[in-house]
Amino acid sequence: MIAKTPPRRSHRYWLRLARLFVVALLGALVLLPLALGAASMYGLTHPPCSPGGNPGDFNPHFESITFSSTHNLEIEGYFIPGTNGATIMIPPAFSGGRGSSLHYARVFNQAGFNVLTFESRVCTSQGWISLGYQEVDDVMAAYRYLLTRPDVDPARVGLHGFSSAGATSLMAMPRLPEIRSVSAEGGYHDYAALLGSLGEGTYFDRLYRFAAIGAYRLFTGGNIEDLSPINAIRQIGNRPVLLVYGSLEVSLPGARLMLARAQESGVPAELWVVEGATHGGYLTVAPEEFVRRVVGFHQAALGILPE
Repeated sequence: MIAKTPPRRSHRYWLRLARLFVVALLGALVLLPLALGAASMYGLTHPPCSPGGNPGDFNPHFESITFSSTHNLEIEGYFIPGTNGATIMIPPAFSGGRGSSLHYARVFNQAGFNVLTFESRVCTSQGWISLGYQEVDDVMAAYRYLLTRPDVDPARVGLHGFSSAGATSLMAMPRLPEIRSVSAEGGYHDYAALLGSLGEGTYFDRLYRFAAIGAYRLFTGGNIEDLSPINAIRQIGNRPVLLVYGSLEVSLPGARLMLARAQESGVPAELWVVEGATHGGYLTVAPEEFVRRVVGFHQAALGILPE
């Protein structure tokens, strides 16, 4: 039996196949950066909650508290009583729960401060965060809670925040003129600037940024240009600001820009660069200097004489 010779493909067939391949390739080149930009922003705004522990190992007299914030959110926190009459509020970084910043709470509380910590919005019924801007509402709600306590002097309250909470703390200061001092660690200076201009970079970069910016608006209802501590810092007035950054972290240039903006605006700001520290390693790398600089900063601002 003679085998049949398969029919030869026509020139038009191969041309159509090549066109389909080109269309698929171009589609992938467009869709891939768009998908990556949207997916990365979803991951940033919808991280899992990290609840942390409780303060009982260093202060058994802590209280579990709840206060109401915007969007009908009930936010849980810890109030840890101190002895010097002043209070430090510690907003949550990123997806942190009310027990996620206890390494800082311990240091301040052992220096005599009342400490208020509270949970990220991802730990509440909302389930997502805005990376710092909407969280200013929670700082304001936390301060309103402090006003209900007879053991808190509302004129002697400071803020301490790390990373996104550092950005939140700086952005909260213009809206809370009652807060007397703020220390901010490792936060971004301007989120839109970090992403870059839509007209900069490669074709892939521009599509990625376009998707990330659009996804932020879709997921949070906000404008990514609102994430700008550098614009907020010039509105703080004569209240002292301490910026804390590691010498090895990528956000240090932004800290220098914020320092310059503050000084141009007459804001009494200073920058402590922790040599050898990466993002979040300040207390580990320099524990004694942290107490001297950061705790001492708030003691001076809130009228506390060091023991």
